[in-house]
Amino acid sequence: MLDVAARLRAGESVSDGEFDGVFTSETESVSFRHWTPVTVARRAARLLVDAGATEILDVGAGPGKLCIVGALTTEARFTGLEQRPHLVEQAWTAAAKLAADRARFVHGNLLDFDCTPFDGFYFFNPFQEQIEDDEAYPIDKTIERSPELHKTYVASATAALIRAPVGTVVVTFHGLGGPMPSHYRCVHRERTFAADLAVWVREERAKVSPRGLSPPADDAPPDISVRRTESGFPHRG
Repeated sequence: MLDVAARLRAGESVSDGEFDGVFTSETESVSFRHWTPVTVARRAARLLVDAGATEILDVGAGPGKLCIVGALTTEARFTGLEQRPHLVEQAWTAAAKLAADRARFVHGNLLDFDCTPFDGFYFFNPFQEQIEDDEAYPIDKTIERSPELHKTYVASATAALIRAPVGTVVVTFHGLGGPMPSHYRCVHRERTFAADLAVWVREERAKVSPRGLSPPADDAPPDISVRRTESGFPHRG
C-alpha cells in the first residue's frame, strides 16, 4: 500500500481497485456504490485547497477514502466524521497503512458535532441512505433510517454551513441532499462520473430574490476548461 501512497503523492494514476485493497473485503465490495472514486477524491481535494480551505471536514466519511486521498495529494488537513464505529476503525487503519498523517477520523454524528474548526467541507450526498432502499448493496443494517432523519440531517448540515464564516468552501458531489443555503455562491461546476462536482463559497450576505420568486439553484460557473469523465456511478456519501 505504500506504493499506492507514493504514486498518489507523485500525481500518478491509482485505480479504485488498487486503493480499495486497503479495506476489509466487506467494505471493498460496496466501494463502487458508496465511497468517492479516487479520481473524484483527488479532484475534490484539490478544488477545496485551491479555493483556500486548509481544515476540511468530510461529512459521512465512511472508511476515509476522500480524507486519505486528500491528505496524500494536497497540503491540507482532513477530518472524516462517520457514525459507524467499524468504518472509523478501518479509516484509521487505512490511513496508517498509507502513511496519510494529515488524515484523522471521528466517530460521531453531525447533529452534535462542532464544525467551527473547519474552513472547508465535503459532502457526497451523505444522508441519501436514509431515504433510499438499497437492498442490493447496503453498507450494513446498523443504523436507523427514516425520511424524518434525512430531513433532520440535511437541516443540521444547512445550519452548520450558515453559521460558518465568510470564505468557507464547500465541495459537493451528487449534492448535499437538499438545496445549498442562499449564503453560498457556486463558483465552479464540472461533470464527472455522470454527476455534478461543485464548489461553493460562503458570502457576506444571503442572496435575495424579488418577492414571489425562488432563489436560483446555483450561479452559473465561470467559463473555465475542466476535464470531464463519464461513467455510471450512484450516489451516497
